[in-house]
Amino acid sequence: MLNRLRDILQSRAVLSLSELSALMQVPPSALEPMLALWIRKGRVRASGAACGGGCGGCSSSDCRLYQWQDEAARAVFVLKQA
Repeated sequence: MLNRLRDILQSRAVLSLSELSALMQVPPSALEPMLALWIRKGRVRASGAACGGGCGGCSSSDCRLYQWQDEAARAVFVLKQA
């Protein structure tokens, strides 16, 4: 399932938790630990809403966006952690 999540994230620019949930056909609560693992490894970046957030118009799961990091972005992440 981790590989499928990786493949989906690599094939799309940015996805919300609800979009990932719909594509993988699993509840968001099942995806959150997998996303946390990829984030800890520096492979996925989580960011705020594309709209700038703060309006309260979307659910909290839609305000967090996930993006797969290529090798160059990952190298910068690793250097910042050191």
